[in-house]
Amino acid sequence: MLGITFSDIADLKTWRDDVGLTADLLCDADRSVALAYGAAESADQERATRVSVLVGADGKVMKTYAVSEAEAHTHEVLADIG
Repeated sequence: MLGITFSDIADLKTWRDDVGLTADLLCDADRSVALAYGAAESADQERATRVSVLVGADGKVMKTYAVSEAEAHTHEVLADIG
């Protein structure tokens, strides 16, 4: 699992440490990943649209999820891969 946000690296490290997150976080400062996966409509969008992308072992997108509630979303993804 990877998390990708527009935040800079220092902010990501601070946030990850504060909440005790163990997942790797990536910085998408130029919004290129968000644009490619539908989490942003333009490179100047301030915040990403919260989505998750399930990628198969073959590297192909299996499913994209609009995320409104993190806990329920986790169960949905686990059911899809399970």
